Amino acid sequence: MGIKQRRERERQEIRQEIRQSMLAAARAIAAEEGWQAVTTRKVAERVECSQPTIYGYFESKEAILLALLRQGYEQLVVVMREAFASTDDPEERLLAMTDAYWDFAFRSPELYQVMHGLAGVSFGKYGHPETPVEIKQSFSLAREAMVQWVEARGVERADLTDLVEARRGLIHGLITLAMSRRIAGGPERVKPLLRETMKDLLFAWSHRSPE
Repeated sequence: MGIKQRRERERQEIRQEIRQSMLAAARAIAAEEGWQAVTTRKVAERVECSQPTIYGYFESKEAILLALLRQGYEQLVVVMREAFASTDDPEERLLAMTDAYWDFAFRSPELYQVMHGLAGVSFGKYGHPETPVEIKQSFSLAREAMVQWVEARGVERADLTDLVEARRGLIHGLITLAMSRRIAGGPERVKPLLRETMKDLLFAWSHRSPE
């Protein structure tokens, strides 16, 4: 590698480090004050740079949020793949993925809020014409796990997508209620409740009569 190429690589590495520090600053502000309080000015103050410098990396607050949304789904796909590979039993796999999804949400609540449109944050507001590939990867993995469960249990269904979305709705709904402290007992009670309810849902699907 020549001197010019090495300097360019070093420049890109430094730029990436600065970019990541800005994203970390946005998350820290959100953790302290909520996402509505995040502004490019506050991010600049947190990383000790000028506001115009922020625009050299992100053109707006919305661009910061979109970057965090994609970062969140990248991390979620990693933990989902680990849960997927943790067992060969299709039902235990779905339960393991449910647990992993929950753990991710409460380990990274600020990311989860961005990823799922909580607190007024939604990638659809960013002028993004297509669903980010990271979201598609997450959905595809959940669908693959559901396909394997359906085939193993011989489940009759009208639409596999309906099953995937119903499962996701159960997980997201209970996470959202627990995260906002709008369900008795908080997260400590809700996590086992989610697992048992998921088992009940899978049992019901596997025993329903064909239409």
